[in-house]
Amino acid sequence: MKAKMWVKSERGALCRLCPHFCCLSAEKPLGRCNVRYYKNGEVFTLVDTHLAAVHVDPVEKKPLYHFMPGSKALSVGTVGCNLHCLWCQNHSLITAAQSDRVFFSDYENLKPLFGQAYNASDLVRFAVSEGIESFAYTYNEPTVFFEQMQNIAELAAENGKSNIMVSNGYFSKQAFEELKSFIHAFNIDIKAFSEKTYQTFCSASLKPVLDSCVRIKEAGLHLEITTLLIPDVNDSTEELTLLAAFIKENLGRETVWHLSAFHPDYEMRGNIPTPLAVLDKAFEIGKKAGIEYIYYGNVPKENNTLCPQCRSVLVRRNGYFVQVSDGFSGSCPHCGQKISGIWHSGQQAKP
Repeated sequence: MKAKMWVKSERGALCRLCPHFCCLSAEKPLGRCNVRYYKNGEVFTLVDTHLAAVHVDPVEKKPLYHFMPGSKALSVGTVGCNLHCLWCQNHSLITAAQSDRVFFSDYENLKPLFGQAYNASDLVRFAVSEGIESFAYTYNEPTVFFEQMQNIAELAAENGKSNIMVSNGYFSKQAFEELKSFIHAFNIDIKAFSEKTYQTFCSASLKPVLDSCVRIKEAGLHLEITTLLIPDVNDSTEELTLLAAFIKENLGRETVWHLSAFHPDYEMRGNIPTPLAVLDKAFEIGKKAGIEYIYYGNVPKENNTLCPQCRSVLVRRNGYFVQVSDGFSGSCPHCGQKISGIWHSGQQAKP
């Protein structure tokens, strides 16, 4: 399948999908994501119809806590990523694209990479028949399978389904101009609030991620933030204070912040897991900054949604068991406080 988001250049093609802006040519045909390929003057995607992971999940697993709580999402992903995070907890999908290069190094027939071919109409038909409320593009970075995501998402929206993008936020302004027309909710992973950390541990930059978050918020789309806290990497009081201030001042105090515990994986198996005390510290920093909704991830911790004004419990969560309080559909039934989010499938959600 021909790829989108590229223009011809003097030596070949310039990919405009993400902030790496890879220059592709006959001498260097493969992008940093390992799934976009240059051949005969054009750019192709090697994950056009193939999915490496398909699963029905609670929407809370994405994680989204203020978007149709208790509903189900059909989660799909491919191989490949435009970042290389040394702690990657889905590295089997990321590295599969790299290993496939050994077998398809000439790309003579542009064979699709690892996975199974799926038809968008079949996926949507399944979601409709099973009463699944949304599609989630997740597991690996959805930006790199932009074309397939768009095909599924537009058909899903036509059939009354919402679309969720679980992303590292490393997509270009040009890509977002199209994303905002078919994605209803984003969970963006802000991996650190340090340019050095992004460069050293992720082979990327911080600013494009922050810019993506601001664009999502300015477009009026639902946004939640996740930060995986890694001891001695991104958990200093100074860095967390700066990140909390950014969320509050640039995205709004109502923006949900998920604090997730790290477990040793990929190239950081020698690191220690995140102590609960680190998450508690981040929680207190976020609350002090004025962020209204902060939740814990990857630890057994109470994650109820409380009214920020009267402190009434509006949504109870025990793991992935969710109970929405009687009378709650967007405003606190006790004090009338509006609670940011999309609380049921009938509620208006852009786009």
